[in-house]
Amino acid sequence: MKFTIQKDDLLPLLTRVNNIIEKKSTQKINTHVLMTASEGQLELVGFDKEIKITGSIPAKVEVAGATTVTAQKFHAIVSAMPNGREATIELIDNNLDIIAGHSKFHLAVIPAEDYPVPDAYAFDEHFSLSAELLVDLLERVKFSMANNDVRHYLNGLLLHFKQNALLAVSTDGHRLSIAEIENPFGIEEKKTIIPRKAVAEVISWLGGESDEVSIGLSATHIQFKYKRTELVSTVINAEYPAYETVIPEQAENLIVLPKDELRAALQRAKILSSEYGVGVSLKFEPWKLGLSAKNMDNESVEDSLDINFDGEPIKTAFNINYLLDIIGVVDSENLTLSIQDGQSSCLIFDAEAEAARYVVMPMNI
Repeated sequence: MKFTIQKDDLLPLLTRVNNIIEKKSTQKINTHVLMTASEGQLELVGFDKEIKITGSIPAKVEVAGATTVTAQKFHAIVSAMPNGREATIELIDNNLDIIAGHSKFHLAVIPAEDYPVPDAYAFDEHFSLSAELLVDLLERVKFSMANNDVRHYLNGLLLHFKQNALLAVSTDGHRLSIAEIENPFGIEEKKTIIPRKAVAEVISWLGGESDEVSIGLSATHIQFKYKRTELVSTVINAEYPAYETVIPEQAENLIVLPKDELRAALQRAKILSSEYGVGVSLKFEPWKLGLSAKNMDNESVEDSLDINFDGEPIKTAFNINYLLDIIGVVDSENLTLSIQDGQSSCLIFDAEAEAARYVVMPMNI
């Protein structure tokens, strides 16, 4: 095997593969990437327990062939090459020679025949949407996913196909995020839970892209195809909680707050909030919000801002980070809050674009 390839072509795909490959597997072959050079292209394949990535890029192939090499080392070498540099890569006996400029590397390999390529999967349903729309949908709710929760279905993001809408939903049991787009895909009443790692990889991979993404669905896997790269992930086989039941009814008197001023006040409150609870007390009064926080050293902070609210006073408390996460994905200048009383959960949305809604449970401080 011998081929020449541009760093700028190789690095993006190699980065995708290296991101998902196990770095400390007890089986050495699982830390490797499979590379196959043939007919003017180089194909890379990598996988872990959840995700498989396959992609191809142009290459000047002198001798076709295949081998595997440690993904982490190969990625580090390519990353260190100057931008615009061309590399010649050749398999000689049990070494992979990589020559770029004055640098020459020799990497040990494992034969391609020993690489346990995952099975190919059939997908029952397909649809496509722009990469920009897909990433925006996932970004608006990803922060509410649980992390290493024993309820494994919470460690993922739900795609819920309804008759007229596709909803993305995530919750960790303390907060809930829902975003939706139109559903012209002909898929109805279907639920798929995408694992947390796959969600993060799709956002990293497709962020900033705008062309169409082809998505395939089956009972066990989800497939994303974009240009010459394919990502296939297992889905979480579980019943997602009935999230609709925890969305509170809208209060009679809504609260409208300036987003940027609220963010600044929360960030100031966070300086002295308890490192364990990261909570902030909120007192909503007509046309005014009072904020306060304290810590275990009896240090405290008080703040206030003007708001649009003309109802009965409400005193409650929330996790500061949860509120900041929501502010980070709302586009308009104002947040709208709906809250019945100090013990009830809070519904937060953008009144100018109600395609996303957020529910936050109160804290005891």
